[in-house]
Amino acid sequence: MSEIKDNKGVEEVKQNGSNEPDNLCCTCQTGPTTITNESQCQGQCCIPKTIICPDIREAKCIPALIERIYDYVYLENEQTRCAKDKTFGIIWADTENINELVGKEVCINTITLQYDCLGIQNGNIETEIGLNQTVLLNYDPCSQCSNPTCQQINTEYNGSIPCAGKGCCENGRTRKVCQSDITPGSCLLYIIVEGTAGCIPFKAQYLVNNLADNANPGDNADPGLGFKDVDFFGQVCLPDDRKKVNLRAIFDVCLSVPCVAPKSVVGEIATVKPPYYGFDANIFASLLVTEKLYVVVKDEVAVYTTPNTLSCTNGGFTSNCKTE
Repeated sequence: MSEIKDNKGVEEVKQNGSNEPDNLCCTCQTGPTTITNESQCQGQCCIPKTIICPDIREAKCIPALIERIYDYVYLENEQTRCAKDKTFGIIWADTENINELVGKEVCINTITLQYDCLGIQNGNIETEIGLNQTVLLNYDPCSQCSNPTCQQINTEYNGSIPCAGKGCCENGRTRKVCQSDITPGSCLLYIIVEGTAGCIPFKAQYLVNNLADNANPGDNADPGLGFKDVDFFGQVCLPDDRKKVNLRAIFDVCLSVPCVAPKSVVGEIATVKPPYYGFDANIFASLLVTEKLYVVVKDEVAVYTTPNTLSCTNGGFTSNCKTE
C-alpha cells in the first residue's frame, strides 16, 4: 500500500538549471605587457538604496504623484482530481539487472514534485466589472516563465477600466467582478515517487503534460491530470468620482499530490523503445489557484522628505586607469 502524505510532506523543487554564466574571462596582450582583467559581466549581489533619516525637524513637505491601492480582494478556486492509469517510468533501481523488478508489487514511500514553472496559460484575461463593463487584463512580460522552452506561462496581469460612477457615493461603489476560463499551466512538471518493487528500492517519474484537461479529443497525447479551467467571481470597490482606475491581478498556482496508488506490477512499457520499465498508478491531486486583484488609483499627495540624503553611486565598470 502507498503511504499517504500531507502537503507538508511533499517536497517541491524548482529545477531551473545552472545559473552559472559562461566563462567570460579573457587575457589581452598588447606588446610586451600583459594585462589581465577580472570579468565584471557576472551579476553580483546588491542591496537597494536605504536612507538614514536625520533630525525630523529638517524634513520638508513636497508634492508627489503616487499609485495607491484603492481596494484589494483575494479570490480562490480549489479542485481535486483522481487521475487514473498514469504510467510511471522507472529512472533508477538499486540493482544491476532491472529485469529483477519485473512482476514485483510496487510500494510507494515518498512523493516529490519537480517543476520549472506553475502559472496561467492565458495570454489575456477577460474581466467583467459591474453589469456592462469588460476589461482585458494583459500578461506582464516580467512575470513570464524564464525557461524559453516553456509555453507562455504567466503569474501577473494588468489592465485599466473607465469608472462608471456618478458621484453619488462619498467614496466608492461596489461592483461585481467575474472572470472565467482561466487555464492553469505547468512546465516540466514531474511527479517523482520513491519506494520498493518487491524488496528492491527504486525511483520513478511521471511527466505531467497538462494541468488542465485541454487536450483535443482524438489526440494521442496524455491529457495530463485533467483539472478544469478556473472561474473567479467576487466584489470590488471602485471609486465613484474617478475617470479611470488600473487593475492588477497576481495569480498563484499550488499543486499538491498526497497519494500515488499503484495499480499494476512492474512491467515493460510497450510504447517506449528500447525496453523501458514502469507501472500504472492513480494520482490523487488537488489544485489551488488564488488571485490577488488590486484596484489602483493615482493620487496627488504631500510627502515629508529629507533633502540631500540619497547618495548616488557610479553605475559604470571599474577601470584600471587611474585618475588624479
